[in-house]
This record gives sequence, C-alpha cells and structure tokens, in this order.
Amino acid sequence: MIDYLQRKQNIENITTVIDNLSRLKTSSTFAIDGQWGCGKTFLLDLLEEELSSVKKNSSNDSRYFIIRYDCWKNNFYSEPVIPMISSIMEAADCTSAATTNGIFEALKESAVNCIGNMLKNTMGINPIEILSNFDEHIKEQEISTFAFDNLISLKKALDAVRDSIKEVAKQKTILFFVDELDRCLPEYSIHVLENIHHIFSDIDNFITLLAIDQTELNQVIRTAYGPDINVAAYLKKIIDFYIRLDFGKLNSNYINKYAHFTAHFTGSEATISWCHSTILTLMNSLDIRTQEKIWKKAELLHCMITTQQVDYSCLVYELLVLIQDYYFRNANNLTIKNFQKTVDHLLSQSSTSTQNRSYCAKRYIELTDHPSARIIWYQEGLEFTQNPINQPKDSHFRRHACPYADSIKHDDALMQKFTQLSQIIE
Repeated sequence: MIDYLQRKQNIENITTVIDNLSRLKTSSTFAIDGQWGCGKTFLLDLLEEELSSVKKNSSNDSRYFIIRYDCWKNNFYSEPVIPMISSIMEAADCTSAATTNGIFEALKESAVNCIGNMLKNTMGINPIEILSNFDEHIKEQEISTFAFDNLISLKKALDAVRDSIKEVAKQKTILFFVDELDRCLPEYSIHVLENIHHIFSDIDNFITLLAIDQTELNQVIRTAYGPDINVAAYLKKIIDFYIRLDFGKLNSNYINKYAHFTAHFTGSEATISWCHSTILTLMNSLDIRTQEKIWKKAELLHCMITTQQVDYSCLVYELLVLIQDYYFRNANNLTIKNFQKTVDHLLSQSSTSTQNRSYCAKRYIELTDHPSARIIWYQEGLEFTQNPINQPKDSHFRRHACPYADSIKHDDALMQKFTQLSQIIE
C-alpha cells in the first residue's frame, strides 16, 4: 500500500497511543478528526496493515484483534446492530481458529438467528433463511453457522457478543475501527454512536477508533436532537479524546499513481521534472478526493481531444484549468486569491526575469522552450477573466489560446479544445 500523503508520522503517533492504551488494558474511545476528503479511510487502511503485524511479546500471535465497521456501506440496515455483529463475525473468520479457539462459535449461531429474525421483522420475510436453504450441499459447519430455526431475542445475541469479546480481550486488545460515520443520515449516525457506547464502553482492553469530521458530526447531532443541545457535553460521554488529521503532503511518487494518464505526455527530463514539481505544488492545496476527480476529468477530456503524445506542459495546463474551475465554483474569494498566489509563486521560481513584463507574442515565443510558458499564458487568461476591462484594446489575446508561436500551434489548438470541453462537462 503506497502512502502518497506521507502519513508515516500520523501512523506512528496513533500506534503509540494505541500501544499505551493496550498496556493499560482499559476501555477507551477516541476519534480521528479530519475534513471530508483528507484520507481518513486510507489512514485506517495503513493503520490496520501496521497493527496487524504487531506480535505479542510471548508468542508470534498477533497482539490485536481488529474489527472494521464501515457505516456508510451498511446504512441500508435500519438497525446498525446487524452490520456490527456481522463485522465481528467477519473479523473472527479472518483470524486463525487457534487464536479464537472456538470463542465465537456460540456467537455465530445465536447472532445469525437474531439477524435473520430482525430482517424478517423489518422486511416481512427472512431472506437469510431462504439463502440457507438454497444449497442443499452446504458444509456442516456452514449449516451450523447459518441455522435460523431457533429464534432468539436481540438481548441474548448482544450478550453473546459481549461474552465473546470479553473472552478474546483476555488474550488480545480489541480494536474496533468505525469509518464513514459522518456520511450517514443523522438518525443512523446517532444510533451507531449510542449502540457502540452502550454495548462496548465498559469492556476492558477494548479500544474504539472513530473516523469523523467533527464539524459534520456536530451538525448531525444538532439535526437529531435540536439546535439547543450541548454537543460538546453529548460527545464527551462517548469520545474520550481526539487526534486531528490534516490533508497530508504529497510525496514524490504521487505522479506514479496516474502513470497510465501521464504516458500521454512527453518532454525532456528537465521539463518533466519541473512539471512534476509544479503539479505537486498545485495539488497540495486540494483534498485527496477532489484531486482524484480532477485527474479523472482531465484524462476524460484529454482523450476526447487527441490520442497523440503532446508536450508535458500541456498536462500542467489541463490540471490548472480544472483546478481554477473548481475554485471558482466552490471556493470563496480568499481561497481564490491564495490559489492565484500559488501560481504567482510558481512563476517567480521559473521565470523571475520575465514575470513582470508584458505577456506579448514576442515574450511568449522566447519562452516556448520552457514549460512555464503555458503557465504565464494561463495566468494572463485568469487575470483577464477576473478583470476583463483591463484587456489592452490592441491585444490579440484569446483566453486559453495563443496562436503566435509556430512551434506550439498544434498543442495550443488542442488546449483550446480542452478548455471549451471543460466548460461543457462539469
């Protein structure tokens, strides 16, 4: 798993926290708090990979029993207890039989009976009972696991869950990762939080880690309980502490993530190196999900205008156009100004001697051997968009099109088509 956001320090900090909580064998709930798109799910993936390899001092057995619960993927259940129990059983199935030593067998039988009955009450049928009879040749163990003849109460199933978890917790620290909570409907999110608290909060050696956007979660709580609720007091009963997560910083291997697209572009080693550095600077101001959407749109539009290889600086131009469009549609004036400062800084690094001169045809031709030429061209287009009254009367400038230099006419025409398509396909 490649860490494009350089989360090594975050992983080290969180594993240190978990290690100390594990040694204390206490019950604790903490939250990783980060904005939408900052890569919380990816961080949990890295964390699970890291912690799965941690062994107990006395043996080669894993120190942690990890349960992963994705609220968003399971929010079609009216009752979150169903996917919670299923997540525990899935974690048990992924763990060696020697480790669990039959602890979850009773849980499986009682819990699946409960799940079947709950689905029956909700949907009017018992779909799992139908599935259990679908294959007459199912293995004996699977028949036992999915036997739904004896209907039991939810309380009995939850007691089985707690008893099983307590037994495992004598041997391992239980880590319960809860992801995508703030993407669910308010009522469901609250139901998840309160169920986790009531079912697991007093089990020793049990650590719950919630991946949340606290701002969004606060709004969810107000939506569920009204604007006058003391959100901080409510969450204090459930979450013990928070670890803040920023957007991370892209590493030098980031471009390799999109190698299938960048193969459409060519250039000298120096040009490619400069373009990569420029792309990293531009993308670092965006969250990872927005980045992925911009790359996906850039590839779609590019493949619509040409199948030939073009200069690598065209890729920088295409990304700049889409990033600008994103900011003008979604950002405030301050963010747009910060974006303009980023472009100015890139220009000052690569073309200090020409930055403040007139962006005339002669100057553009002189810069055609350097990828910053199109960045300057782009900046003139952005300036004209913001201040059309300042356009010189005798200017031959056309936004995102510069036909003056014969050596780049072909690429300029393609980039003009790209810009036109970018306005059509949002």
